[in-house]
Amino acid sequence: MAEVASLYNSLPTLGEADEQFVDREAILRALATLLAQYEYAFGLCLVHAHCKLAEGEIMLASGNISQPKLMEHTSTFYPERWLSTGDPYEFTVRRTEKPPTELIDEFQRIVEDAKLQDILGLYHIDGGKEAPAIIEWTEGRTNLTREITDDDKTGEPIQTAWDFGRGDPVTMSCTIYCDQRTTRSSSVHKGTRSHVKS
Repeated sequence: MAEVASLYNSLPTLGEADEQFVDREAILRALATLLAQYEYAFGLCLVHAHCKLAEGEIMLASGNISQPKLMEHTSTFYPERWLSTGDPYEFTVRRTEKPPTELIDEFQRIVEDAKLQDILGLYHIDGGKEAPAIIEWTEGRTNLTREITDDDKTGEPIQTAWDFGRGDPVTMSCTIYCDQRTTRSSSVHKGTRSHVKS
């Protein structure tokens, strides 16, 4: 796990990932069908970094806060987000499940065929269909979350995760956004990064 910080630091910015995610409809349909086979235990995420990690740090979520933590000071943590390769890049204190190998293999094939393997990944879904959409924003190197409001939606947040189990597998509702208002522009986070998640 020593390479987690360098892996995380190599991730694209929110703006870069969002810009590269073209022709979304077809890929979202294909991935919704795939994730349905695994009872929507996992969702699709737009892979990007929130800040720079120092050597030995991981991005760790606990409650409504996600921030860098030294692994040596964190006794228990679980992967929460995975790259298309199956490598974890964000973690949580909640117990999660690892995506099955068959899911990773098929997911990787689909996103590689679409040339989106560097910006699409999987995340462990926590909560049920009734879980509210939330927005995440960054203060320094700390990300905070709360339930999204109508005012948040006017700020043009960027959708960064899809939970296909919230409705028809092809017509999903968004669950995570990045709030561009806390960044210096819609394409670049100011050394930090922001999101709505459920």
